[in-house]
Amino acid sequence: MASKTCIAFRTGADLFGFLQSCRIYCICNSLITLNYTTIFYIFVRFYAAMIDNKINKVLIFTSLVVTGTLLLSLIPAFNIDGFEMKKADVLADIRNNKTIVDTVEQDTVVPIIPKFIDTCKTGIICINDYSAEQNALSHFYDALEANNRQIRIAYFGDSFIEGDLLTGSLRNLFQQKYGGKGVGFVPVNCITAGFRTTVLTSASGWEEHCLTDSIFSRSKQGISGHYFIPYENATATFSCRINSGKVVDTCSTASFYFITDGNLKFTTTVNRKLTQQHTVEGSSNIQKVTVNGQIGHIRITVNNVGVNTRFFGVTLDNENTGIVVDNYALRGVSGENIKSIPEKTLKDFDKLRSYDLIILQYGLNVATKTQTKYDYYQKAMTGVIKHLRNNLPHSDIMLISVGDRAAKINGEMITMPGIKSLLVTQQKIASECGIAFWNLIEAMELDGGMMGYVKSKPPKANSDYTHINIRGGEQVAKHLFEAFEYAKEKYIEKKKYNKLKQ
Repeated sequence: MASKTCIAFRTGADLFGFLQSCRIYCICNSLITLNYTTIFYIFVRFYAAMIDNKINKVLIFTSLVVTGTLLLSLIPAFNIDGFEMKKADVLADIRNNKTIVDTVEQDTVVPIIPKFIDTCKTGIICINDYSAEQNALSHFYDALEANNRQIRIAYFGDSFIEGDLLTGSLRNLFQQKYGGKGVGFVPVNCITAGFRTTVLTSASGWEEHCLTDSIFSRSKQGISGHYFIPYENATATFSCRINSGKVVDTCSTASFYFITDGNLKFTTTVNRKLTQQHTVEGSSNIQKVTVNGQIGHIRITVNNVGVNTRFFGVTLDNENTGIVVDNYALRGVSGENIKSIPEKTLKDFDKLRSYDLIILQYGLNVATKTQTKYDYYQKAMTGVIKHLRNNLPHSDIMLISVGDRAAKINGEMITMPGIKSLLVTQQKIASECGIAFWNLIEAMELDGGMMGYVKSKPPKANSDYTHINIRGGEQVAKHLFEAFEYAKEKYIEKKKYNKLKQ
């Protein structure tokens, strides 16, 4: 007598009808992990096919599923703009995940210690100097001490700083102490134009190209990872705002950067009334045209597009004085993209707009939840820093670590262990290259880390536990500015002491 829990099937079709409700689930699940449900489903198909005398088909089907699952497990985890694609794990149901997490945390607690450690004031996350002579930022500090010319900072990063988050507040702090106005470099147009609060922009009549586009010529890009090809009568407008507010800021110079083979003509209009005509001859070098005045609003109209003309952007500054902070943010990148900027492009920009300090801050699109090894990234970023040094030789370089990022692990929201591993790798990059380094994770931990930023009232970060908002940017900028000021004071003290010893 058959058991009550036993179900009899006369054909494979009968069996498949019973499993129809779970079929799609099983197939989809096999793309992620070879779990018990999937194994059961394969077994059932094998049994049913035997009933229908289709042994050859079931062998082929089983081989394809197993082979496909194994191939998926070879694809490494990756990250796009903070969204993580996990690695397929065929042993997920039997693996002890807690052991993995514990191992990651143990592997990432050992910091890279600089050769010289100065005293660090309580409440400040100090800048580490990994240069042999402890002079990684000497050029920048000397310029701040003298403060008798325009001092420029190029800040490269990912979506953590897009929309002028963090950099807008940092610029404001520097300009309050050392002078300067304007927002620095602005692309002709960009994806953040709708929510960047430090400048209002609009553009029409341009063929826009960004590094992250599917069709993009790297040989044509500017320093920001963009280039813009104008059509006849293309226009773009730019208006500055003070401290992310609604009050119109003013600057004394607006410079347009472009390259053309000749016969380029365009018109600039300042404050909607002062108009100038510009005719440009061709050159193999990047050129700039500067407009002076009390500029609150400026508009460019391209009257004749010329030959092989590409625009890159505009800079809005004070002439010859104050601090400039140029935001070069691109979402979805790791920083390795900087090496694709042509050497000649960097050298041309260096002649037209040299930087005292270059800041690199990346990592959101590199880190995964539990990854422990980033050797490939270390090799790539050391190549990036070498590329910058070779082509922007007068600039100091500082690497800022990835920001804190939280995820739920074993039912608890904690800093992702993969973030801690990447932090150590970034310290190794700075140490190997002999540059300055600032630990952004430690700075955020002064205010409770990413969890504290999200839970603060009002929040300083988004609920994705990855990206800060304007308030978070203000907080991080405050910590970074304090770190710069403290390091500059220590540098000046040490310089005076060494002079007395001579």
